[in-house]
Amino acid sequence: MTSALSGPYVSVGPSRSDQEPTIELKRTITGRKTRTGPNASVAEMLKALIHAALMILAVLWINASHIYGLFHHQGAYVHRAKVALADFDGGDFGEALRLSAAMNNGSYGYPTYVNINAAGSSPEHIRHEVFKGTYWAAIVVEPEATARFEDAVNGSAQAYDPSNVYAYYLLDARYYTIYASSILSTTVTTATTASGIFSAQFIASIIARGEHANTTAALSALAGPAHAVEMPAASQIFGSLDDKAFINTLGAVLPILMQFFFIMAWNGVCNGMHLYAAYDLRTHILARLFWSTVWPIFTSLCTAGWTFAFRGSYHIDAKMFFAFWAVTWVFSMINFDVLDIITGFISMAFVPFLFLTWVIFNVAASFGPPEILNHWYRISYFFPSLHWYRTFITIITQGAYNNLRYTLPVLAGWLVLMKCLSPLATRNRVRKAQEVFRWYDEKDATGGPH
Repeated sequence: MTSALSGPYVSVGPSRSDQEPTIELKRTITGRKTRTGPNASVAEMLKALIHAALMILAVLWINASHIYGLFHHQGAYVHRAKVALADFDGGDFGEALRLSAAMNNGSYGYPTYVNINAAGSSPEHIRHEVFKGTYWAAIVVEPEATARFEDAVNGSAQAYDPSNVYAYYLLDARYYTIYASSILSTTVTTATTASGIFSAQFIASIIARGEHANTTAALSALAGPAHAVEMPAASQIFGSLDDKAFINTLGAVLPILMQFFFIMAWNGVCNGMHLYAAYDLRTHILARLFWSTVWPIFTSLCTAGWTFAFRGSYHIDAKMFFAFWAVTWVFSMINFDVLDIITGFISMAFVPFLFLTWVIFNVAASFGPPEILNHWYRISYFFPSLHWYRTFITIITQGAYNNLRYTLPVLAGWLVLMKCLSPLATRNRVRKAQEVFRWYDEKDATGGPH
């Protein structure tokens, strides 16, 4: 005995016509038991499952390789970061600093040290260059450092301050994770080594010749000639921001997740209530435009709220909060439309793969600076998260590392492009829904839209 089920969503088994696909049902008798169901092949099932498993492994390997490879052999690329050396003293301390920098200049794990002509410049000018992002860091020899040391050694000075010799300027808000491991540590090491070189090459001979006064200041200067002092290039130390490690990791993921879950819920409601077939295309486009603008307002407010509510002692003002809220709103709208386009054109079987890839590549783009990563990661400039995070750095530091000349235009370009393409995805959804409605209407099938 054979019977058939037909419908627009069924695509296996023989059919009586091109418009009416069917599933062939058979009743088989085994002993006293009777079972009725569709024909099924274990071999076909395994074939389909293996294909799915291979696709899962391939997509995950691509994404895992991208994110794991972010800092793979990172030390080989740190030389692309430039650290300024500025000698405003012109004496032995500057020579010791240059010798210290030359020991590891551009080697594995060390940045490239650039000697800056101090003539016509000042420590404040060097600090501002780090603030702008021209250099990743800078080490300066304070003016008249050697003279103060000599005055202490020969007994002319009553006291000696070793912290008034070397100062290093840092902008740790510039990708804090890689900054702490590759820039901060090497800068401190270079400045500290300079003090050791000065002691070995210059103080040893002074002590051997006995050319020093027997005073507390002289002995203090000989025992500890220099102590490097950290000077933030920005107005605040980014390290005091408690949730700094999450801003360009979870902070980049959560806005995307909130858009994705809302779109999936909305599509489910529209499909379940047959809204795509019930209303015309213009209505759906306007509805998408409304929700893709309004919903990101609330999700970006949540992101800004989480970021600043758990900031710790880092000071912010209202301008910083609203600026970050605004740029996160744009970032969220972009992601809403990107995911809307993906779910509008791509079969649901492949949506998770594209969604995962979009998330991973955006996190990688915001997490690591392409300038000092493997050349492959220059692809990060394509993703909006990089431009969103760089804008955040400028906001949180009140103007440092200012790349707004291209970060804001890129975000604006993404937004305009996605707003133009999103109606095409909506049209595709409505067209498919109306085709199904017409099929049911023509066949007068049970369970069709009412």
